[in-house]
Amino acid sequence: MRIWQKLYLVTLLLFLASLNIGLLFAGQYIFSHNLKLEQKQAKTDCDYLCQSLGRDFAALEKKGRFQEPAVAVLLERYQSHYGDILLTLKQTERPTAFCIRSEIMDGGRKMQIFAEQSLAVPFDGYRLHFQKRLSDFEGVWLDIKRTFAIISFSVSLLLCLVLYLCTRHMLKPLGRLNERVAKIAAGEYGQAMDAGRRILGQDEIDELSISVGQMSGTIQRQIQALEEENAKKQQLTDHMAHELRTPLTSIYGYAEYLRYAKASHKEWQEGLSYIMEESRRLTKMSESLLSMRLYEKASLTASPVDLFDLSRHIEQILSKKLLEKNLTLTKQFELSTVYGERELLISLFLNLLENAVRASKPGGEILWRAYARKDAQQFEIIDHGVGMETSELSRITEAFYRTDPSRSRRDGGVGLGLSIVRLIVEKRNGELTFSSHPGEGTKATVLLQLPYNQIKRP
Repeated sequence: MRIWQKLYLVTLLLFLASLNIGLLFAGQYIFSHNLKLEQKQAKTDCDYLCQSLGRDFAALEKKGRFQEPAVAVLLERYQSHYGDILLTLKQTERPTAFCIRSEIMDGGRKMQIFAEQSLAVPFDGYRLHFQKRLSDFEGVWLDIKRTFAIISFSVSLLLCLVLYLCTRHMLKPLGRLNERVAKIAAGEYGQAMDAGRRILGQDEIDELSISVGQMSGTIQRQIQALEEENAKKQQLTDHMAHELRTPLTSIYGYAEYLRYAKASHKEWQEGLSYIMEESRRLTKMSESLLSMRLYEKASLTASPVDLFDLSRHIEQILSKKLLEKNLTLTKQFELSTVYGERELLISLFLNLLENAVRASKPGGEILWRAYARKDAQQFEIIDHGVGMETSELSRITEAFYRTDPSRSRRDGGVGLGLSIVRLIVEKRNGELTFSSHPGEGTKATVLLQLPYNQIKRP
């Protein structure tokens, strides 16, 4: 049974029970009230008859005619005058108090009132028995019951119809919610649910529908994020397999050649040099992959680091490569302190500068700028090298992506440097952007947020 059917039946039964119980109590009240009025009237009539009989008995006694036959004749006169009342006169040994009772038979189709009262002194040895049939009250009571039955039947039909329409209308969002949840269970995480406009405003079912729609959208976004992440991981695996295949094939080929071929001493030296070079590239690749993994899990703390000391250390590392291409590294720092972890900052700037060195033409210049903003620190590394197409800028931070694969391998790159830079910047909630034009060079911009206690307030 559907929930709207259960709610409909339960509510209908409660309403009908309340209605009929209310009509029953109303009918009982009307009946009791009218019966009390009839009893009050019967007491009044009985009092009046007792007083009248006492006066007539006194008159008979005064005339010396107070005997049983005369009393019987007098009572018959009263009986004929009150045709709807049955009067009986009894003699008692002692007076008794007034009493009255009613008798209801055949479900209210027959009603009678009985009353007994002793006559006043000196005729208190006589007791009048009063019996009256409530014919008018019987008809009224039957009319009341018929009216209440018609009211109960009519209201019940109207209530059934109105309650059905209201229940279906109010629980319609629950049906839509059930269908939506079933689609979610089947893997459809589409549009968010709209509760629509309601006459009396939104209720808990509407709020639940909106929440389920929002949950569906959140699940869909999370699934898409997971799919994208899995795709990136698969792409990284594919690229890594591709990158490993070339040096491993070369190493194996040279090793097999040196093992079986009759190579000269010079060929041995060349082969071993190539094997060592490819081995170093594999080592660097594994170290870069390990660094990426560590940076993903790292919990960073922002500590002040001397920028000039940091730059001297990085320049010393790059000195050989700068010398080989006769490059000049120009530094323009408007700040002396950078906030972050020293080792990560070294990795960040070293990778950016290595890329600038690879892209620069011999005898060129690389510019390293650093200046402060209100709530951040901005760094720029500019080279005047080969540059790249705008379409390539969105992919250069992907793992193993190279704009010129042959040149990168020749220069010792493994295609992971900018991926590491991106991870470090993201961990610091910073921004990494590139601008470049073919033949004009490339500018890398890094924006690192300052710690909260270092932000200058106006």
